[in-house]
Amino acid sequence: MIGFKSTLLNATLAITAALPLAAAGLFTSVGSAQAAALVGDLSFTGNGTASLLENSLTFNLPNTFTISSDPLVTNGSFAAFTQGRIGNILSFSPTSATNPFLDLGTSAATIADNLNTFAVTSATYSLTQATPNLVSINVITDGFFKSTLGDVSQGQGIFTLQAKGTIDSIKTDWAKGTAANATYSSLYFTTVPEPATVLGLGLFAAGLVISRRRKSFAQ
Repeated sequence: MIGFKSTLLNATLAITAALPLAAAGLFTSVGSAQAAALVGDLSFTGNGTASLLENSLTFNLPNTFTISSDPLVTNGSFAAFTQGRIGNILSFSPTSATNPFLDLGTSAATIADNLNTFAVTSATYSLTQATPNLVSINVITDGFFKSTLGDVSQGQGIFTLQAKGTIDSIKTDWAKGTAANATYSSLYFTTVPEPATVLGLGLFAAGLVISRRRKSFAQ
């Protein structure tokens, strides 16, 4: 019995020591992944116009945009970029887009290297009559950012387009095959694990360590 108690005490001490190590290991892993991936907020204004049909969105040449330098709306990894190029949404239902949809860079060369990109996985839009002769079009895109090193982070973008006319006149034009032309700006952001979530994962991992140790000693 004494031998069993001694073994159990040693096991308990070993498990207690393993708890901070397991959590620390997870924090290090998450921290490293976030450092390599693109994270933060990204705001930009288009250098041209966009044409919206009922089931597609085309960004007219020049299909480039200027990234805001305001740290309140552009921050994190995105603060290093100044401009970018944008693709098209070929279909909203089902979603089909020119991917990479966004290509970020600091020069014309670096926005054509297929690095630091965003790929669309889903897209939707809504029309709102902002004023008697101005329609606000909100386009939401979901997808993934990919960094230079190939690390992936989940993201979402909200485009704001302004088109002249009314919702009815825009829909009438669509029926004739005529697109609604609009200026545009956008805000993108990435989603990363919250500290509480990371801590929960750490405790879960530590719990697995305890469970496995207990099974080992029970045998």
